[in-house]
Amino acid sequence: MSNMTLEIKQNIATLTFDLQNEKINKLSFEILKEFKEILNTIENDSSIKALVIDSAKKNIFIAGADIKEIEKLKDEKEVYEALMEVHEIFNKLENLQIPTIAYINGACMGGGLELALACKYRVLSTNEKTKLAFPEIKLGIFPGFAGTIRAPKLIGLVNALDLILTGKTIDAKKAYKIGLADMIFDDAQKEFMLEGFVKKAIYGTIKRKSNFNFLNYAPLNEIVFSKALKGLEAKVNKDFKAPYKALEVIKATINKELDDAIKVEAKEFSKLAVSKESKNMIKLFFLFEKLNKNYTKTSNPISNAIVLGNGVMGKGIIWLFSKYLDDVRIKIRDISQANEIIKDVSKIYDYLVKTRKMTKNQAEFKLNKISYTQDFIGFKNFDFIIEAIVEDENIKKQTYKEIENVANENTIIATNTSSISIEKLSSEVKNKENFLGVHFFNPVNLMPLVEVIPNSNTSKETINKVFELLISCGKTPILVGDCAGFIVNRILLPYMNEAAFILEQGSKIERIDNVIKDFGMPMGPFTLADTVGVDIGYKVATILNESYGSRMPIASIIEKMYNAKLLGEKTKAGFYEYAGRDTYPNSHVTSMLENNNKIIEDDEIVQRCIYIMINEASRCLEENIVTDASIIDFAMISGTGFPAYKGGLLSYANEIGLKNILESLRKFEKEFGSRFTPSNLLVKLVEEYEDFETGEALWKH
Repeated sequence: MSNMTLEIKQNIATLTFDLQNEKINKLSFEILKEFKEILNTIENDSSIKALVIDSAKKNIFIAGADIKEIEKLKDEKEVYEALMEVHEIFNKLENLQIPTIAYINGACMGGGLELALACKYRVLSTNEKTKLAFPEIKLGIFPGFAGTIRAPKLIGLVNALDLILTGKTIDAKKAYKIGLADMIFDDAQKEFMLEGFVKKAIYGTIKRKSNFNFLNYAPLNEIVFSKALKGLEAKVNKDFKAPYKALEVIKATINKELDDAIKVEAKEFSKLAVSKESKNMIKLFFLFEKLNKNYTKTSNPISNAIVLGNGVMGKGIIWLFSKYLDDVRIKIRDISQANEIIKDVSKIYDYLVKTRKMTKNQAEFKLNKISYTQDFIGFKNFDFIIEAIVEDENIKKQTYKEIENVANENTIIATNTSSISIEKLSSEVKNKENFLGVHFFNPVNLMPLVEVIPNSNTSKETINKVFELLISCGKTPILVGDCAGFIVNRILLPYMNEAAFILEQGSKIERIDNVIKDFGMPMGPFTLADTVGVDIGYKVATILNESYGSRMPIASIIEKMYNAKLLGEKTKAGFYEYAGRDTYPNSHVTSMLENNNKIIEDDEIVQRCIYIMINEASRCLEENIVTDASIIDFAMISGTGFPAYKGGLLSYANEIGLKNILESLRKFEKEFGSRFTPSNLLVKLVEEYEDFETGEALWKH
């Protein structure tokens, strides 16, 4: 059997997973059949006193089930039957009359963790790559190999809900603390520590914490379930069914016999696995994987960087490069700024230390990589220079001249502009082949998306090196054609602006925000505007208005707020007022509104805000700003929080039906003018009975 080996020494069996022609171990149906045959062999060999399950893959135990196989399942009955076969195998493992030990040195995710739960013991290495999680929620499903049943019994209801409902990842120390691991040690100690543990397991001398937990039983478990439901309702849209279903399953099975509980779990899992929600999220998972491999490895990757600009974005970029590169230099106007910058960068590291994602020593080591200069000293020694200064075309151009005077001719120069054309910014740059836009999103430490925008002369080598840099820093870059606003801001600003037009016409700040949140956006457009800064939104809107004219007018309330310095959270007053923890609609904004008395239905609010984005996204395809609709879906999910379970902006459009969207846009165009004029591509797609998935030939040229 080529994917796993069974070795028996001194009556101890070691089963080692090592999938052929794969970088990771995953549980396909074929692998599980092999596993079952080996378990039959072990079951029938009375000389075997213990079983150790190990992996030959570096830093990987088992990464989970084979998602491609889950994606192919179309029928609930088919899923249910497949699950029952897996349960038969895992139950066989659980019922072996010998100690079974999973030795986990590396990633143990999803189905891999469920396999480990079916063992009597779990021993973990403290390798920093040892991570455990139930990430299924992020695929629109939940653990379906009895994870919802075994986890609460082993680690208690509260800990199990925390892992299953969030998909969060924990390390070996946390796993040991909650009872998921029976022993942890450094992998270098494996030979004698594991051997000693196995012997103790055989002799029955392992002392284990009692896994009896009062909170697992009525009436206390009702309090836990009620609190968990309230937590979900506060954070997760009701249309995203997976976590709610997971909670229902755990509640229904918490104290049931295993055989009965498995049937409940399998039935509900089967429904989710064939749902549109899950198919959407799995499709996005594969796109994410593909984008993170979208470069060719070079012999001399970028290892150091200079950052100009110390606002929120600049500090975020400084933190990112200090975490992943060898050397980061900050160019500052005044040396007195240095302490404040380092202090703010340190706050991100403090959070990572507090949440056990990094030690204090590791954080200090990273901070020590940061140097600073008031002059342009040492620029010739750096591979990559990025500016995140004020959003002013002339100031930026002057900065590039200063950089080129002191930098190496091979140094890549980048701009973090959020909206200014890269072609315009590069017009006076000497080495145009080394110049491009690298647009991060705020907060840099949390947002995975980066838009990479070349000018017409940027070399393929430069683009590749920047992709390599960003992916090595844990980001997911997408290549975007040059235009004002690029992809995300160009599509998002009309949405935020439309919300302001609706506010001017009728309805209230809170209501519009709540309607859009109910649709699935992580926050309403006015909360978002306050978070980003009304001034930033106004400046970007002005640039887009200059570029796209009457199609992107600026709502007058935005201009009034900008002039009145009502700029959002940073000034304690924007669309909302911020008094400590209290937030309430700003009466000063309400008083600026004239004839704000029309009643606008919820459906119209959603359609105007979302359809205007779909229309602009179709123009981006029409102009070949990107050539793949799925890239727009990914960008809007990872850059704006558009609900992933809806598949992304254009997948949602396909679901609604382009004909319906076109009819609504034409109706709004008559009522509100040219900002709703349907794109030529949208009209053509409807005429030819195509959508954004099938109609690629209509915009690829």
